[in-house]
Amino acid sequence: MGPALPNPRGPTGRGPHYAWVIIAVAVLLNMAGGSVNLVFGVLVVPLQEQMGWSPAGITLSYSLTAVTAAVLAPMVGAATDRYGARKVIMVGVVSFVLGAVSTGFTTQVWQIWITYGFFLGVTHVCIGVGILTSVTSWFRTRLGLGVGLMLASHGLGPALMAILIGLLLASVDWRTGFWTIGVAGGVLMGGLLVMFRSQPSDMGLKPYGAGPVGPARPPREPEVEKMQVEAYRRRMQGTPTFWKLVWAHLLGCVGHAIILIYIIPIAVAAGINEVSAAGVLSTLALVSALTRFLTPVAAERFGARDTMAAMFVLQGLPVLLLFWAGDVWQFYLFAVVFGIGYGGEGSGFPVINRQYFGAGPMGRSFGWQACGAMLGMALGGWSGGVLYGIFGNYDTTILLSVLTSVAGGLIILSMESSRRPIIAALGEIPAPDARAPSAD
Repeated sequence: MGPALPNPRGPTGRGPHYAWVIIAVAVLLNMAGGSVNLVFGVLVVPLQEQMGWSPAGITLSYSLTAVTAAVLAPMVGAATDRYGARKVIMVGVVSFVLGAVSTGFTTQVWQIWITYGFFLGVTHVCIGVGILTSVTSWFRTRLGLGVGLMLASHGLGPALMAILIGLLLASVDWRTGFWTIGVAGGVLMGGLLVMFRSQPSDMGLKPYGAGPVGPARPPREPEVEKMQVEAYRRRMQGTPTFWKLVWAHLLGCVGHAIILIYIIPIAVAAGINEVSAAGVLSTLALVSALTRFLTPVAAERFGARDTMAAMFVLQGLPVLLLFWAGDVWQFYLFAVVFGIGYGGEGSGFPVINRQYFGAGPMGRSFGWQACGAMLGMALGGWSGGVLYGIFGNYDTTILLSVLTSVAGGLIILSMESSRRPIIAALGEIPAPDARAPSAD
């Protein structure tokens, strides 16, 4: 469990719940370790100029990061449920240090496919799945607010990290930059893990909003508890909704990956200078931070299914503006409108999982959804380039972004109302059911 911590509710027992400390730690972990791969574009020019590597060879490591995260995500989700989020995140921190430091020693472009592509992929999935699983276990009420605060860092983190890494690489050579990033990031995240706990029971607490400290009922035998958890997982994974959420995440990520990677080339092809085109990307990222916060709050209050479906559509339909955009103001208008949907498209998933599946171990669900998300990011980045090579313009790429986002929204709408659970919560599964060979 780690070293003892101060009273989690303050010296009088009436201070803020420790769940809010977990949110603060999660925000900093995301910004320190989870944002580095999202600002990969900052690294391309230094590596190209100082090593003479081709942009295609360099950016392949980014694609491998997404593929690595996608392949490992279901296993990381299962490990999170079994061993706890804290241990999984610790693996991510170690992988971050190894990846960043070893990247500084590379001399051939293929080597960064391993040091950056593989190790940073491990970091991304371990931190991402571990944090989401832990945060949902710390809240019974106001989960939307907690998740919103945490996910806002996904928008602000890359913006800040892009500036910090850019300044660092402007001051030192890229090798020293990677060594600095690895050591400083590892020390920071290691310190944060001292305060991190996987779930409230690790500190003798109940989740925020679950009532006073103390067991709600007599604890069950460990073997029965284990079978109860397995029954819950089988029920959850046996629902069509479980897999629809994976497919929706995949399609939504294809839709915004195309924009994130190709909006600058699209703007430049329309006659916009590179500085203004880069500003379009920054603008949509900053706008997305607002809806990353607001969407989980709205999803908890009004129902996650309808809220998320609206965000998928708001991510998809504004992309049609790119067929007619030619002036700088038109691209910035697009950035604002698209940023609203982009920020909200993925941030409602923690809430909708709780509303559909109740309180229980969510690592497996988040792991499979992260698998879909990362496959979508890799597919979106790859397919846009392929379509440009075939047609010689970005029209088909733009249309693909629209169609995949809207299709993800339609999948969300095809699911049951999220205002009531579709399976029994973990604590509501009777012991005889848990002992049964099948809970489906």
